[in-house]
Amino acid sequence: MDRQRLLDTLAAFARCNDTPGDGVTRFSWSPADAQARSLLRELGEQAGLSIHTDGIGNVRLRLRGRQPGPAVLVGSHLDSVRHGGSLDGIYGVCAGLEALRTFADEGFQPACDVELIAFAEEEGSNFGSTCLGSKAVTGVVDVEGLRQMHDDSGSAYERLRAFGLRPDDLPGQQIDAAYARAYLEVHIEQNARLEQQGVALGIVRAICGMRVHRIRFSGVSDHAASPMQGRRDAMAGFAAFAGGMEQLWRDGILPEDFSCTIGSVHCAPDVPIVIPEHVTFTVDIRHVDVPTLEAGWERIAELARRTAHERGLDIQIERLSASGGAHMADGIMALFRKAAAARGISCMDMVSGPAHDAACLAAVVPSGLLFVPSIGGLSHCPQESTRPEDLAQGALILEDALRELLSEER
Repeated sequence: MDRQRLLDTLAAFARCNDTPGDGVTRFSWSPADAQARSLLRELGEQAGLSIHTDGIGNVRLRLRGRQPGPAVLVGSHLDSVRHGGSLDGIYGVCAGLEALRTFADEGFQPACDVELIAFAEEEGSNFGSTCLGSKAVTGVVDVEGLRQMHDDSGSAYERLRAFGLRPDDLPGQQIDAAYARAYLEVHIEQNARLEQQGVALGIVRAICGMRVHRIRFSGVSDHAASPMQGRRDAMAGFAAFAGGMEQLWRDGILPEDFSCTIGSVHCAPDVPIVIPEHVTFTVDIRHVDVPTLEAGWERIAELARRTAHERGLDIQIERLSASGGAHMADGIMALFRKAAAARGISCMDMVSGPAHDAACLAAVVPSGLLFVPSIGGLSHCPQESTRPEDLAQGALILEDALRELLSEER
């Protein structure tokens, strides 16, 4: 592995950015995304890799092996949140690319094909559905689902077509056991556990389930000087719900390790001297056990409906996204541990709170996810950072695990 080449590649992708000077913003199917895709194709061509972009916009770069058959996959995602950091997602893409470039430099021909996938729309920034690129190629979201998925500018299907993609080709581009025999991913931790424990690598054994819902309270708009009695104030209803949801956790109705977050709030008409008629907000919930996650959601939805009823509000609830709730493959976890031990690098097993593309892939092929430390646990912000030596170590262990998998004849 060429450590400096890895770091230089990360720096080059950080410049593919729609908000320079204010974090990294690289939404899927945006100008910055188009720039990143062009850079990835250029680097892949220089390494002699074959390159294909599928109907959702996942970029696939392949190094041919000695034998036909299912490939070994490695990857992560190209996109970022708004004003995010320079590592989330793209680090895994660059680490996978560096492994393939190293294999090409050495003349190492793997036993089977190895494919790097740079997934689209993992963050869900456009339509609220996380891991959309990996969902689309593992059968979770189909073409009709893309037609039904909308934001203010239209459907996901229309957005893809406008970007020059062919979503109708997705049924023939699916990933399953006939297509791949393993998937490996490396990512920054997005938490401070590794840093706090003084451990260099995290080997993920499970990825928490994640559900995102949109709730809309609708009442009656009026002048802010109107009497308090009899109001149908959507914002007051939202405030009561927000405090009540946290109280469910404080009272132990939601488990201690259950997470619930209101991440986006919009009110209308959004005028200081007018009672809001509508408040629309999102609720993100997470837990490693999917039945516990769904039971927790029923408690939260019940609270929302009760709050609306008590305050004379109308309510709409829509599920935007369901991701995660996956266990990683024992065999790939063992490969990571073996590679770390061989190089004298400390590691620990852990659970991932954030969702990752590995969760979708794990439903169809054996998958593994490796973490490197995040300084201060910060992520999804301009301050997101990982020490260069940790970035290099994670990429090296990924390469070692890939090399062992790719040396096996099947």
